[in-house]
Amino acid sequence: MSEQPVPAFKPYDGKAAHPWEQLAADRARCPVVHSPELDSVQVTSYEAVKEVGRNHEAFSCTYSAAWPLEEPVPEEMQVFALADPPRHTRQRRLVVRALSASRINRMRPFTEKTVNDLIDNLAERGGSFDLLADFAAPVSEIHIAELLGIPDADREYVLRTALLPESTGLANNEGLASPEMEAWSNYLRETVRARRDAGPGADDLTTALCFAEEDGDRFDEREIGLIILGLIAGNASTGVAIGNIACALEQHPDQKTKYLGDIDGLTDALVEEGLRYDGPILGLYRRTLKEAEIPGGHVSRPGERIYFSLGAASHDPAVFDRPDELVLDRDWKDLPASMAFGYGVHHCIGMNLGRLQAEVALSTLYRRLPGLRLRPGFTPEQVPGPMFRSWTSLEMVHDGPVLPRTDHA
Repeated sequence: MSEQPVPAFKPYDGKAAHPWEQLAADRARCPVVHSPELDSVQVTSYEAVKEVGRNHEAFSCTYSAAWPLEEPVPEEMQVFALADPPRHTRQRRLVVRALSASRINRMRPFTEKTVNDLIDNLAERGGSFDLLADFAAPVSEIHIAELLGIPDADREYVLRTALLPESTGLANNEGLASPEMEAWSNYLRETVRARRDAGPGADDLTTALCFAEEDGDRFDEREIGLIILGLIAGNASTGVAIGNIACALEQHPDQKTKYLGDIDGLTDALVEEGLRYDGPILGLYRRTLKEAEIPGGHVSRPGERIYFSLGAASHDPAVFDRPDELVLDRDWKDLPASMAFGYGVHHCIGMNLGRLQAEVALSTLYRRLPGLRLRPGFTPEQVPGPMFRSWTSLEMVHDGPVLPRTDHA
């Protein structure tokens, strides 16, 4: 039996700013192969990634999608990204009722005002800023706080708690029962009781979750708290996506010129292609529960860790022509969706909110700051690790006039 190749993808030490060449080499040699670097089976082709995302009976989230633990997280902590059907199905059904498309559509004026306010602040500060810290991250933070109806006095605490390792599934089982999580549970218990006592009249997502019901089934207090943490952590990836797309545009000057020539007509295409080219999640983990074949000739055994790269799947040349280039004129009507929002039952439930923020943020930014560009001499660096695609910072400069607001504030 021939020895399997050692994958070229190295996400920890000296992570490549653009690992597409490494992932392409791995996909070409063996799209499903054990990675000593990840201590997992690495999956890189579109079809194989789709199978892992689809087959929840064989490949479980309950050991953490961020790094598979030795034991599943406690059942009461299994929410959304940490839950398999049927538990996940029930949660998603109730949240879909609360997070309706009409609720997201009503946020557009708020999104336009938020983005324009941030750009006004950047203009007052001068000609340079960090796109991530000063613009993209605040866009996502302000939106989720508004959507959830978090009081101003509590926003810093709630947003900080949502990004703790215990909250995102990055901690071990002991961490999931940490003092921070216990304090959060107490805070949420009081919040849920207060919202339920006040009745269903308020137009915020927390209240909607408190009263979401189907055939008498409702969320308990702990579930609502964990769902809110998950929604905040998930929404944070929108800020990362805005930064990734802007960076990709700056690194493809021909596509930037095309975009600036038709911002209204190309923003949807920019967001769609930008998410394909450099989405915020590079890869996720599953643990195998029962024997299953993954396209590419690999039979996964129970207990095996599986790392499936959404980014690699979105760069598969069997699906996307010129996969390692940003191409704004792809005809998406004839293409399958990229893997930016995942696949299968865990397909991102906040997709519409993320698209709204990215579309308004990018179009308004480049329309009002036409001289915007990466600071000359600045080289972006990636945050190490196999899960996220995120730059440590994006130093930008702009000169010339700041054009007027485009909202109606």
